[in-house]
This record gives sequence, C-alpha cells and structure tokens, in this order.
Amino acid sequence: MQKTILLGLLLLAAFVIIPGCAAGGGSKYNTPENVNSIIQNKCYGCHSAEGKSQKAKDKLNWDELAKLPAEQQVEKIKGIQKVLEKGSMPPEKFLEKMPEKKLTEKEAADMSTWASKMVKKLGK
Repeated sequence: MQKTILLGLLLLAAFVIIPGCAAGGGSKYNTPENVNSIIQNKCYGCHSAEGKSQKAKDKLNWDELAKLPAEQQVEKIKGIQKVLEKGSMPPEKFLEKMPEKKLTEKEAADMSTWASKMVKKLGK
C-alpha cells in the first residue's frame, strides 16, 4: 500500500512538477503548452539536469534557463533560434538512434515563433 502511494507521488512529480520546471517554472514568462510539449518530448531528455551529455547541458539546460538573468536568457534563446534555422538539433547521430525525436516543420516553426517572441519580451 505504501509503495503504491509512493509510486503515485513519483508519477505525479514526473508529470506535473518536472514539466513545470522545464517550462520555466518561477520565471518571468510562461511557455505555451504546444512549445512545452515539444521541449518535453524532443529536447528535455538531453538538455536537463538529468541529461547524460555535459556538453548538451552546458549549451542549454531547460531547468536553469528561467533562473538566468534576462540578458543570458536572451542569448540562450537566440542560440535556440540558430539551431532551429540550421536544423541542427537534434544532431544527426542522435537521430540515427532515435528518429522519432526529429522536429517536424510545425514543431520547428512553433519553437522559432516562441523564441522570437521571448527575445523581444526579455530584451526590453
């Protein structure tokens, strides 16, 4: 019985608390649900505190993004825009193993639109 309750609490944390953090919980902005879904499904696995690649975490850590000063957030989000324009994320080697993580054109467009709005909003 206690194990079931503990498992339920862990699942709650996984589906409610963690996505909120990745979406910029406590930040000066909200991430739209469609963009948050893309982040969770396509980006968060590598670009979070739990990611295996230190290089990926150093480039962008969604858990830390909202905690950065606005100027640093703008720089990170501009970096997101650049990789979206190049189509270089996720990397080709990663996609060979996990092709389902490739961003669709709509996902890339949604992320790009969000990034542009965030740069304007944070850059004020």
